[in-house]
Amino acid sequence: MAENVYKKIDIKVMDSFIEKFARKYIEQRSRTNANLSPLSKSQLFKDIGFDTSLLEGIIAKNSVARDFKRESGETPLVLRDIYRSDLGELLMTYYFEEKLDDESRFIIPLKNITYREREDMPGRGMDAIGYRVSENKIEILLGEAKVSAQKKNPPDVVDITNDSIYKTQKKYIDNLDMVIRRLTDYFKRLDSKDAEIIGLAIVCMENKKPEDYSITFGCTLIRDFTCVDTKKDFGKMKTNQEEFDPNKIHFPILSFTEKNIEQTAQKFYEKVQELIK
Repeated sequence: MAENVYKKIDIKVMDSFIEKFARKYIEQRSRTNANLSPLSKSQLFKDIGFDTSLLEGIIAKNSVARDFKRESGETPLVLRDIYRSDLGELLMTYYFEEKLDDESRFIIPLKNITYREREDMPGRGMDAIGYRVSENKIEILLGEAKVSAQKKNPPDVVDITNDSIYKTQKKYIDNLDMVIRRLTDYFKRLDSKDAEIIGLAIVCMENKKPEDYSITFGCTLIRDFTCVDTKKDFGKMKTNQEEFDPNKIHFPILSFTEKNIEQTAQKFYEKVQELIK
């Protein structure tokens, strides 16, 4: 049986936490494929007296959406709450890229936060795709993040809703062709170094060579500490974990303390808007 990981991590929502992830968010939203630095030396920029710092500021300002419901004191609908959703994805990618030990962490070359279709709507599709290479095997991360303050264990976003963590990940384990299609689309946007690894994984999947690749079903649930029940909140990803063998499940629950989810999303939004002014 695969070595699966289920854990709860308490996160203190302090000012330093809000600022750190607000800055990460702006960086991801405004990331460009082009290297802007050489533009400052171009004749065109010299002729008009600009350097790229001005362009970078304009890109950042226009990459970050305003939430007029929040600004008017209303609570956005969950399905349209981009800051709540984006914070969940941001924390998930941070966890799998930076908080695991060197041998366990993944490389996530492209972030949904950067490449989603609209700046004013939550991202769609896989929340994260990553990879690592170990023991001559490519391990692919399929990440799914959810945020829930529902006082029910597990919350509906774990097992019940159509886009719940379990139903989404089960769809991928039951339909490898769908995974290949998603990876192929992802591949087209990668640079050569990352594309080499993802491309090899695609070939291994297409040619039914599971000895050369594996999938880690990465799941992240953001909870208020008052709602968490670690015996129940992992839902079917734990009670039905054998359905995902011989692949792995890695499921952290990130539990907010000091502030609840709505307060955290509000402070996150306010800090992002403050930093881009």
